[in-house]
Amino acid sequence: MSALNTKRCNSCQTLYQSDGETVRLETILIGGGSPKRRLTVMPRSVLLLHVLFCSLSAARAQDPVKVAPQNYKVLLENDRVRVLEALLKPSDRTPQHSHPTRVVYSLSDHSAIFRSPEGRVTHSVSKAGDTVWRDRVIHSEENDGKTDSHAILVEFKESPAHAEALTRSDYFVTGESSSRLFVRHVTFGSNQQLPILLVPGGSPPSEVLFDLPVAGYSLADDLARMGLDVFLMNPRGWGKSTPAPNSAEAVGDSKQVTADIGSVVGDILRNTGQARLVLFGHASGGLWAAMYATQHQDNVAALVLLNSMYGVDAPWGLRQRFEDPNHPGTFDARAGPYRLHSGGIARRLEPIDPSFQQGRLA
Repeated sequence: MSALNTKRCNSCQTLYQSDGETVRLETILIGGGSPKRRLTVMPRSVLLLHVLFCSLSAARAQDPVKVAPQNYKVLLENDRVRVLEALLKPSDRTPQHSHPTRVVYSLSDHSAIFRSPEGRVTHSVSKAGDTVWRDRVIHSEENDGKTDSHAILVEFKESPAHAEALTRSDYFVTGESSSRLFVRHVTFGSNQQLPILLVPGGSPPSEVLFDLPVAGYSLADDLARMGLDVFLMNPRGWGKSTPAPNSAEAVGDSKQVTADIGSVVGDILRNTGQARLVLFGHASGGLWAAMYATQHQDNVAALVLLNSMYGVDAPWGLRQRFEDPNHPGTFDARAGPYRLHSGGIARRLEPIDPSFQQGRLA
C-alpha cells in the first residue's frame, strides 16, 4: 500500500504536554526568520465526548444546593462569591450538579468518587487542611470512605457583564460551486485581536468538537476569553454545510476542503480587516489546514496542528482491511468513499520558504 511520509519541519517548534486533564500544544510556523508570534492552546480532553450524552447531562446538571440540600449548605453569598459547606456521610451520593471555578478546603480526611457526564470516573483522596483550586465542572460525588467528607467550597461568580460579553453567531459563507459553508463566530467583549479559524477533521461538526454547550468544555469559549477572535467552520459534507459534490462520497476530498477553507479565510479577513489569521486544524483538519497554509502562506500568521498524522514507521492495524486481497500492498478501490492520493499532489505545492522544503510530503 502506498503511504504518505513527512519529515518534521525545521522552522516549526512544537511542544506537547499532558497533565491528565489538559493537552497543551504550542506551535510556531510560517514566515522566514525568527517567529514573531506564539500561540498557546489548551484544549481539554472533552474533544472526545459524545455530544448527545453531554447535552442531556448538561441540561440536567443543577445547583448542588438545590439537588442535594442535605449535603450542601450556603454559608455566605454576595455578588462575587458563594461559600458552601459540603458534608457527605459514608455512602452518600449526590446527583449530577455543576460548580463554577472554586477553591476547596478540606476539613476532614476523606476519599470520594467523582463521575462526569460522559462517564469518566475520578477517585480523590484528601487530607484535612488540603486546599486546592478547581475549574468549572459538572459531576456527581460519592463518599466511598468510612469517614465523613467535610469541606468548604468558595465559588467564584462571573459578573453579569462578564457573562454577557461572550457572544455566538452562526452564518454561512458561499464557497465554490455556490456551496454553503457553515461558520460560527465566538467573541468575548470588544478586545478581540488576531482571528483564529478552527477546522475539524473526520469527526463531529466543528460546533460539536470545539464548542460544546457545557460550562468548562468549550475550546472556542476558552480561546475567545484569551482575546482571540474565534471562528469555527464545517467543510462540505459536515454538519449544516452543503453535501459533497459527489453523492457517493460522504465528504469532500482534500482539494475541495482546501478550497472551502480558502473561501472562509477570505470572508474572515475581509470582514475583520486583518491581513492574516491563525489556522488551527484537528486530526485530518490539520492536514487540510497545512495544505492550505502551504499554498496561501500570505494569509496565515500561524499554523496549529493537534493530533494530526505525519510520517511514522509504526505498523498500521487497518492496512490489510484497505488493501486489495488479489494484490497485497495495493489500495482496494472498492473502499467506497475513501480515496488514495499519491505524494505527487504535494510535490506541486509551493513551499512556504526554503526551510519548509524538508517538511513537505515526499
